Order: sequence, then structure tokens, then C-alpha cells
Amino acid sequence: MERFMFKKIMQAVGEVEGLSAEEIEREMQIAIDSGFDNPDEKIRKEWTKVPFKGERPTPQEVIEYLYSAQKM
Repeated sequence: MERFMFKKIMQAVGEVEGLSAEEIEREMQIAIDSGFDNPDEKIRKEWTKVPFKGERPTPQEVIEYLYSAQKM
């Protein structure tokens, strides 16, 4: 997914929620970090399915993964 398309999605969600695209992305990262840091082994195993490049997944990487998983 191109960064442009991701930003459009964040803007659309932000409009619905009454927040900026940056606030939506920031809140998503907080939720991702919380889930990624969960000590439950079942949850940690699920995170291994999400491809990411850095220390932890970004909102864009999670959305890309969820989109591709839904298409299957």
C-alpha cells in the first residue's frame, strides 16, 4: 500500500472520529504497542504473523497485513 493511500485512509477515519489523520495514526500505534507488548503467548504468536521492518509494526504495516489476510 502506498503511503499516499494510507494517509487517505487515516484522513477518512479521522473525519469520522473528529480527529486528525496524525492523531488516528498515533492512537493506532499506541494500541499496536500495547498488543505487541502483551505477555500472553497466544497473542505474541499472532503478532509473529504480521510482517514489519522495524522494532514493532507500524499502523500502515498492520493495515496492510489485515487487508491481505481478509482477501484470502
